[in-house]
Amino acid sequence: MTGGTEGADIPIRRVELISYLVLLAMALIGWLLLSPLAGISVLIGGFVVILSFQWLKRDAVRLSLNPTKQAKIRFMLKCLGRLVVLGLLFYYLVRYQQLHIPGFLVGLATVQIGIVLATISKMKRLLKEA
Repeated sequence: MTGGTEGADIPIRRVELISYLVLLAMALIGWLLLSPLAGISVLIGGFVVILSFQWLKRDAVRLSLNPTKQAKIRFMLKCLGRLVVLGLLFYYLVRYQQLHIPGFLVGLATVQIGIVLATISKMKRLLKEA
């Protein structure tokens, strides 16, 4: 890395761990404060988005090991395919399953919250070192 940002990388495993912890906490809160259905809906949304994140990570690692034009096209097609599959899965879950929709949507935010919390944690550590 250049520009004085050495050591500023946030490990993906840390984001995944934080995302799982956030998911469990939000599901428990949803279960206790709203209903068991809300907690289960948070879990379903969270597991879907975390699995998608892990598949994206796996494909990105493969692309970084083989950054040819053909590999880039394959990566983009897989991303598009993943979005289509997720869209169809979301449609099915919302349309045909009894879900607590706000809870499901909160579950979908777990990876974003994990990224934000991992970034804040890393920033605090970098500021203490400075």
